[in-house]
Amino acid sequence: MNLYLPSGYLNIAGILQLGLPFNFIVGGRGTGKTYGALKYAVESGRMFMLMRRTQEQCNLINKPQFSPFKAICDDTGWDIRSESISKYNAAFMRGDDCIGYTCALSTIANLRGFSAEDVTLCVYDEFVKEVHERPMHGEGTALLNAYETMNRNRELKGKKPMQLLCLANAFDIANPIFMTLGLVGIAERMKQKQQEVYVNRESGIGLFLPMSEKISGAKAKTALYKATTGAYADMALSNEFAYNPTDYIKSQPIKEYSPMVTVGEITIYRHKSGRKFYVTEHRSGNPDTYKTDDVDIKRFIRKYGRRLYSSYMAGRIYFENIYCKSLFEVYIV
Repeated sequence: MNLYLPSGYLNIAGILQLGLPFNFIVGGRGTGKTYGALKYAVESGRMFMLMRRTQEQCNLINKPQFSPFKAICDDTGWDIRSESISKYNAAFMRGDDCIGYTCALSTIANLRGFSAEDVTLCVYDEFVKEVHERPMHGEGTALLNAYETMNRNRELKGKKPMQLLCLANAFDIANPIFMTLGLVGIAERMKQKQQEVYVNRESGIGLFLPMSEKISGAKAKTALYKATTGAYADMALSNEFAYNPTDYIKSQPIKEYSPMVTVGEITIYRHKSGRKFYVTEHRSGNPDTYKTDDVDIKRFIRKYGRRLYSSYMAGRIYFENIYCKSLFEVYIV
């Protein structure tokens, strides 16, 4: 499979033709993710669901001025419009034919009576929140519930599972979706190896981190990116997870540490000098152990929170990887 079209934009058809149920594309801005996905859906005749994180975002794309099909219609001459179905979603119409729907992850539970059995492709656009956006409680689990709602029992009826295509820019490698599906470490290793494609047939997951310079090189010469440096440019042009600082992510000689406490998937070790700590997925010894339910987290914070937070702010805590750092921050920060 070629990840790119001759134009340099992403080969969405090629990605989906791999036949994987769960597909995640995280790439720089303007690389043809949303445009390519929606154009493919129409050209292939696949009924689709276009999902956004919040109802406000969903309401916006239902308006003609902000339709994700605006650029596609300008280029192709198609006439695609949206028509309201309920207060939560709309339908995309081409002539008299419905070709797709919209919904929001935050309110899809309100659409449980809505039949989506004709939907074979769900495009979840901008699934990684931007830095200024508010987090959503249980976002990873919410996506799994949304998939269950739309996929229903079609596989039990001998049908193929609905394909999920998640699209985003490289804001946060430790986003809730990646953390729920165990993709943080995989994405981290892919970036280290400059690997663009990960396919796991057993789990049905494909992860794509496009790094082509054909489009980003041209964008770098535009006005915005001539004026922009730092994290934003790294994210938009180089597909770097620029908002995940790697300070204090450094493997430590564990023999110099003693296990202090385990919470969920991480164990926190205290250095024998008593002045620094190490957070890792490796567990040894018999440390205090806490689960990740609300009660146990409160107990953990009551006993260890103040000390660990002050050490974290003082730069005395090291982490095995970004995944460990992200979990620690969820529990403590």
